[in-house]
Amino acid sequence: MKIFKKIMFLSFALCALALSSCSSNDSDDNSDPIAQEEFIKFTYNGTVYNFEPSVMTSLNMNIMGSTGVDNAYKKISLWTPLNVTKGSHDIVYDLSNMETTYQVSFSFMPTINNADAKSGTMNITAVDDKKIEGTFTFSGTSAGQAFTVTEGSFRILK
Repeated sequence: MKIFKKIMFLSFALCALALSSCSSNDSDDNSDPIAQEEFIKFTYNGTVYNFEPSVMTSLNMNIMGSTGVDNAYKKISLWTPLNVTKGSHDIVYDLSNMETTYQVSFSFMPTINNADAKSGTMNITAVDDKKIEGTFTFSGTSAGQAFTVTEGSFRILK
């Protein structure tokens, strides 16, 4: 029985060594780690914010970043069609056409609670089998208070 245990231990050790020494031939995937980072960042009231994005899809794609809770909650949601296309797209608020429009919702508690952008631009700069990235600016109002977001950019990996 002791010999069997030694043989099994050596087999597992050799397998582990063999697996750990293998390397991928996909040099594109690891050549530039910074280019592989996901982010959503923007400037609001002179301060730069940087969130880790999450992505949800249904009839459209929602690229969302958030932080905080209750009165410190901050959220940005970029809504795109599922078949997002490269180029400049007007940000419009049109719930009847969510499958084709580019929209944004924004929360910055306690003053802005889930407000929809009324105007702006989302410029999709890259769409391929590995990532979607772009830039954005938008503005709107919430409870009579105007807001503007500038210098926005994002990257999500597929």
